[in-house]
Amino acid sequence: MSYTIKTTKEGLIYIKASSIIKVSRPNSIEGAKVSGGPLIINADHVSFLSFDTESKVTYFMMNGFQISMKILYQEAEEALQYAKLREEKIIKE
Repeated sequence: MSYTIKTTKEGLIYIKASSIIKVSRPNSIEGAKVSGGPLIINADHVSFLSFDTESKVTYFMMNGFQISMKILYQEAEEALQYAKLREEKIIKE
């Protein structure tokens, strides 16, 4: 896997598992884990991009999940924009 974050023509964002800090759903007992493979996000399901309470770059999803990452805000924003435009692009290698 030669990328950290990339987008596809289908509007998906692929994030390398080692770049994920946590996937959580506030006010919920259940949690989610990323197992070795890339985390795939549909850009249409991202409500907004911001920082979480620990100042980590985070995608806030429509279903309530928060995906915190070890990447720069500009890289996450660029990936979201390219995915919404349905363009294939490797943002960070």
